[in-house]
Amino acid sequence: MRTKKGFTLIEAVMMLTLLAILSFTLGNFIVAGMNLWVYLSTRQDTTKSAQLAMNRLVSEIKDTAAGGLTTSNTQEITYTDIDGNTVDYKQTGTNLIRTFNGSANTLATGLGSPEGLKFQYLDINRTVTAVKANVTSVRITLTTMAGVQPATLESGARFRAYDLQQ
Repeated sequence: MRTKKGFTLIEAVMMLTLLAILSFTLGNFIVAGMNLWVYLSTRQDTTKSAQLAMNRLVSEIKDTAAGGLTTSNTQEITYTDIDGNTVDYKQTGTNLIRTFNGSANTLATGLGSPEGLKFQYLDINRTVTAVKANVTSVRITLTTMAGVQPATLESGARFRAYDLQQ
């Protein structure tokens, strides 16, 4: 008797079904991995942008002239630097805007809305104060959003010009 080599129709259908299930599972795994990569790279870009903006903000606030603070609310800071230039930082939408002598540019995007940028003004005893003349340092909180996950950066800056007066 001669044996026939090959697959029956039922074996072929079963094999195709198993391959489809395996392909679907593997495809979902690859798609999930790619989505995670996109999310993490977006979060990294947003956080890096926020870190650079925070470093610049802190560095410039340290060079504030004595008594140079003109706007001091929780959402915005305006001051005169030691060279006499007017500098303003505020959040507009989801952007961190820096205005230097009337010329505005965007330092960071993807800020949390509405309070992605917050300032606290501190006196010599590190107590929150609303009196501009008593402000010696500023605590800054910058929150960015990557999808639905917030990333919060906090820093502080003590006015150097204040240190020179002492």
